[in-house]
Parts: sequence; C-alpha cells; structure tokens
Amino acid sequence: MAHQPLDDLELETLESFLESDQVHEECQNFVMTHGFLTALSICPVSTAEEKWLPVIFEDTPKFENEKQEKQILQYLSRLFIDIQKELESEDGFMIPCELEMGQSPEELSELQEWASGFMEGVFMTESAWFESEKEEVVAELLLPIMVASDLFDDEEVIEIRASEKLTNSCIAQIPDVLTDLFLVLRTEPEKRPFPKPQHRAQGNKNKKKGAKKS
Repeated sequence: MAHQPLDDLELETLESFLESDQVHEECQNFVMTHGFLTALSICPVSTAEEKWLPVIFEDTPKFENEKQEKQILQYLSRLFIDIQKELESEDGFMIPCELEMGQSPEELSELQEWASGFMEGVFMTESAWFESEKEEVVAELLLPIMVASDLFDDEEVIEIRASEKLTNSCIAQIPDVLTDLFLVLRTEPEKRPFPKPQHRAQGNKNKKKGAKKS
C-alpha cells in the first residue's frame, strides 16, 4: 500500500493529542516532535521507533482505548515518513512554524521549540553526526539551529543572539541548512556540498532549558 501523507485533519488530531492532558507534561508538542523527527531523518544511522517514541512521550500516554493508541502511533510513523520524503525531494523543506524568535527569554517561539526538538534528535544520535571528515562542516551547518534552540552558551552563539539583525539572518538560513545537512550526511561524497566554514560551532551542550509545551 502506497504511503499516504498526513492530511490537515490528521495533523490537527496529532497536534491536539500532544497538547492534551493524556500525555506527560514534558511530552514534546507537535513542533518539537517535527524538529526531533527531522534530525532523526537527516541522521545517517536509523533509529528504531521503539527508541524514539519514548523520547517524544516522556512517559506512556493515557490513551482512551486501543483504537486511539493505534491511530496516534500510526500518525507519528507517517509523520516521520512524510519528513523523510520531503527531505529527499527537490522542492525544498518547510519548517512548520514562522522563522522568528520569542519576544522574551521566558516565552519561546515555535521555532525555538522546533530547534530544541531538532537538537534533542542530534544529541540522541550524536556519534553519527560528527565523523572525523564531516565534523567541521556539520558543526558549521548546525550553527543556525543552535542559535534558534536556546540551548547553548557558546561565545559565538551568544554573540549572534546579542544582535537581532545577526539572529534573524542566521535563522533565515535554517531551511537551506537542513537540505545541506541531508546532502552532507546522506548522499554520496561527490554530491556533498562542503562549504568553507566561516564559524566554528563547538557543540558545547547544556542541559535542555526552557523547552516547554506551549
């Protein structure tokens, strides 16, 4: 049976469930889940569903019945495939939120939540992202997502975040960065774009902060 992308009603159902009282308070919301699954889709090493589902949910949801459980798990599996197919296409990748930062440190934008979810996917599969020959270019490409995620206190990230102009310029690159990361990590060497790094993202990871459900 051919894969059927999630339609608007199915996406709305999934989004509502991930925001409901049926899930743990630290469960990823929809945009965080999308970012998390995007990172796992880019990673060259596959992660089994039984490993990534618990990361999304944090704890077993209180499903109403077996029918709802089957539905939600199927929607998440299909979302994962949708993201993979979009990355493989030549149409460009769409982030499911506006490319903008929150107005205050206490109020994260959806982009910041998406980027936090993405970086959680990177942390989960870190060794596969930073092979010796790719480490520098991958770190360079990850910089805009690191800036958006609000998880890092690297000097370079702090410097960019101190300037609204630099921050906006940086986060505007994220859709193109995702395509480049996919090409670097998932395609043959002769097809990989290896840009000359202008920055050096050290990947100094702090404990996740502020990644709360909206």
